[in-house]
This record gives sequence, C-alpha cells and structure tokens, in this order.
Amino acid sequence: MVQAAPGLLISVALVQLASCGTAGAQEVRYATPGSAPVQRFEIATDAKRAFHALWESSAAAGAERVACIGGERGGGVATVSRVLPLDSSDADSMGIAASGSIDRCGPPEWFGTVHTHIARRDGRRPYPTFSGADRGVMRLWLARWGADGVFCLLYSSTDAHCEAEGESGSLIAGPETHSSY
Repeated sequence: MVQAAPGLLISVALVQLASCGTAGAQEVRYATPGSAPVQRFEIATDAKRAFHALWESSAAAGAERVACIGGERGGGVATVSRVLPLDSSDADSMGIAASGSIDRCGPPEWFGTVHTHIARRDGRRPYPTFSGADRGVMRLWLARWGADGVFCLLYSSTDAHCEAEGESGSLIAGPETHSSY
C-alpha cells in the first residue's frame, strides 16, 4: 500500500470540499468594480471601532473571532468601511466557522472577511500573516463567490494584515499589507 503525504491529503480534501460544497453556488458570479488590482488598504473610522471590538471580544474569550467586511474598491485602494461580526456558536475549536463566513460574507454586500490571531509564538510574538488553513478558507471563499476578495487578520490590538486575492491579482507581501486600526 502506498501512503500519501499529509500535505497532499489536505490539498485533495480542500479541492473536494470546494467542488462539492459550491457546485450549485458557482453559478453566482459577481463583477468586481474596477480592474486595477488592490495596492493598499484603508480602514474607515467605524470599521476601526468594529475591529477593536472584535479584537477585545476575541482576547476576552481566548478564542479567534471572525467578521464579514465590506466597503469600496477603486483606484488601487480597498477601503474597509463595514464590519459584521459573526456568531461564534457554530465555530470550530479555533472559534471560527469557515462555512458560515464563506456563506454569509459574500458579494455584493461584503467583499471578504477579517479574523483574529490571538495566539502568540513563544508566548510573545504574534502571528502576523495568514496560516495555511486561512489560505484554504480564502480559496473556498473565492471559489464560492467567483469574485475578488479582501481578507484581513488582526494580530494585535492595533495591527492588521490585509490581502486582496482573485482574478485581478493578489498582494502577498510588502508594507502595503499592514494597516493600523
């Protein structure tokens, strides 16, 4: 018997999950306004308050929290101006229900998600970028909605990492992915 590598099994599982869970939903496609890829992120005042509340809730509970985010994209800027925290009662052990955020946080009202990273490396340093599991959920969101997405994570009480991903390009690294809130 041949044994498959764990990474291969995870990849196969994600592909199967994406194809079976979104088969009917893939008919829905949303156009992304503007063709310029996102080059930087801004967080509006009301969204900053909501990000702070999400972080505080997460820290108090000792569990990750997730919310839908929406706003405007144009001229290479994604501005997060709306935030809808999701109920954590259906969440997994990490405090995030991926299927709930994928189903609830879609266009045209929402353009992606934000979640918290409250865990610390060696008890001190934050995890300031998306994990492999986070990227899997981002790909499922993209497959479900067929639109460019904006995804952020809060890794301290004042710092966020955001990325835009989809057909018009992806911003993976660089200072433009950091936002203070």
